Amino acid sequence: MSDFSLALNDEQQQIRDWTHGFAADVMRPAAHEWDEREEFPYPIVEEAAKIGLYGWEFLMNAMQDGSGL
Repeated sequence: MSDFSLALNDEQQQIRDWTHGFAADVMRPAAHEWDEREEFPYPIVEEAAKIGLYGWEFLMNAMQDGSGL
C-alpha cells in the first residue's frame, strides 16, 4: 500500500513562499487603492510578469504540472 500525502515538496513550498511574498509586498499594499479607483492594476500585473508569475510561460508550466498547484 502506498502512502498518500498532500504535503508540499520543497520546490512547491518555495514557490508558495515566493508568491506569498509578492502578494504581501506588492499586491496587498496597492489593492485598496486600485479597488477604490475601480481600475485594473496593470502595473502590478506587469511586475508579476517580469518575475514570471504571469504570462504564457507561467500558464504553460502550470498546465503541465499535474498537481494543479
